[in-house]
Amino acid sequence: MNQGLHPRQSISLSQRVRPWLLVIAGLIVLATFLPPVLTLTRRYEWAEILRYSLWAVVVPSLFVLGAPWKSFPRAAMLAADRSRHPDSPRTFGVMFLYALVVIFWFTPASVRAAWGNSWLGLIEALTLITAGTLLWLELVTSPPLVPRSGHLRRVVLGALVMWLLWIEAYLVGMSQSGWYGFYLHTAPQTMSQAADQQVAAIVLWLVATAAFVPCIFRNALSWLQSEQDPDSDLRRLVKEDRRGASALIARREEESRSVSSDPLG
Repeated sequence: MNQGLHPRQSISLSQRVRPWLLVIAGLIVLATFLPPVLTLTRRYEWAEILRYSLWAVVVPSLFVLGAPWKSFPRAAMLAADRSRHPDSPRTFGVMFLYALVVIFWFTPASVRAAWGNSWLGLIEALTLITAGTLLWLELVTSPPLVPRSGHLRRVVLGALVMWLLWIEAYLVGMSQSGWYGFYLHTAPQTMSQAADQQVAAIVLWLVATAAFVPCIFRNALSWLQSEQDPDSDLRRLVKEDRRGASALIARREEESRSVSSDPLG
């Protein structure tokens, strides 16, 4: 993606873009609690689904990509811990936690409870963004933090989460009586229930696709390049030869010291 750019130019570009991603994430969160977004969520299922998608997918991804982790006191310790425990089962534990959170706030009962309660809406946003942030830390690199898993596992993780959101979109679009049946659809002042459901399903499907497909493909390409790169195998063999040579030299030095220290030798 950065071919043709000098490494320093690429780093500088990334440093300039990351703060803006953080600003955009903050503005999106603020907009979801203000009119017209807040007003629309009281009238349309698609607006509620849009806000849900922003909290669960868009804001966490932008936050992870833009967060200034180096300014956090414990960032170095966290990065070191993640590097010491690669391919940890905690990766799929994070996915399981994320799935529980998004399914809970997707259910009609949860949406109905939070529909007219601003405090529950705030809790919904906080839990979805937190779970989403933990998930995206397992999918993308956000210096100095790197995912615990390799590229192939990230592909599987991203695909599973995307399919989960696609299933939710399918449930909304195919529901006969309206997934969120408490919304009133009185023509001609508002769109019909069927149209509202279809738009809601399309919104959720598009957000999930736009966020996860680039991540999946990038990790897939990185995995294929690492598998097909002969230089990586050569470097691995050179390192193994060096380690073997170093161990042999150390063993011979130890033997020579033991012989020289033996008075009978």
